Amino acid sequence: MRDTFYTLQAFNHIGHFEESERYFNYIANISSKEKDRFQPLYSIKGKSKLEEKIIDLEGYLGNGPVRIGNQAHEHIQNDVYGQVMISLLPLFADERFQHENRFNSHDMMRNILKMIDRTIDEKDASLWEFRDRSKYYCYTFLFQWAGSSAALKIASRFGDNEMMTTARELKKKAFERIEACYDDKMGVYTQAAGSPELDAANLQLIMMGYLDSSSSIAKTHLKAMEKELRTKEGLFYRYKHIDDFGAPETTFLICAFWYVEALAVVGRVEEAIIEFEKLLKYTNHLGLLSEDVDAKTGSQWGNFPQAYSHVGLINAAYRIATKLDKPMFF
Repeated sequence: MRDTFYTLQAFNHIGHFEESERYFNYIANISSKEKDRFQPLYSIKGKSKLEEKIIDLEGYLGNGPVRIGNQAHEHIQNDVYGQVMISLLPLFADERFQHENRFNSHDMMRNILKMIDRTIDEKDASLWEFRDRSKYYCYTFLFQWAGSSAALKIASRFGDNEMMTTARELKKKAFERIEACYDDKMGVYTQAAGSPELDAANLQLIMMGYLDSSSSIAKTHLKAMEKELRTKEGLFYRYKHIDDFGAPETTFLICAFWYVEALAVVGRVEEAIIEFEKLLKYTNHLGLLSEDVDAKTGSQWGNFPQAYSHVGLINAAYRIATKLDKPMFF
């Protein structure tokens, strides 16, 4: 669900709006089966059970274990409701789409907002799918805030006052939860409420417009993230703390592209271009990207080829382009 939000964003940036229509049909099918909550992921055909198995194969350079399936389908990941809501927003806010012709769309959007309401007080596994760290994650609250904001616009189109009231209340609650993650001493939003650890996912506070891009808070937040998580090569760790697989050994490519976006948003456009061009060297001879990169060797690790990384590249390029906004002949 989460990856789809970023993927649809990239498709929209390059003019493929028809993918949003297809996604609506996919979510409608999921919604017909899931009334109380969504799983973080489903198969491409909407299958809900994706059994994870360790198989008897040796991974890249002996790395293991090698797994198939994905145990994360069992996780509680509560950012997904907001991401579904935002992904579907263009179908209701953009005049080029006729939302009135979609069967049961009003009820479906009301139900997704109710899912935010039901889960906003829960701890979850975060977007990084931790298997042993259930907390109140800032990133989750951000997308509950953004999803409630999108729901306000959708409710306005339907003239649904009750839905608008619920969306306003949830947006306020999510705002308060995000602010509980702010560390005054460091001048940064931490990974979770009460946690001193930083998380590259919180770069999204800048890109999603939660933080005013011209504010001192946005700039100090970005600098604190740079200091803690950026490598001298311009790559980014998701976080530095030990997780259920041990201490992070490789950087996560989409986080470096998020960093490029954040640089562009706060007005550091020339730096964004330089950092973007550095990242291009981590493609292979076919121009393909992996999920992770070893900062010291430049070796590709993780899932390959990885949609997340390529989507990050497209969205970062688009963000820079909108900031430059120069005629083609210059």
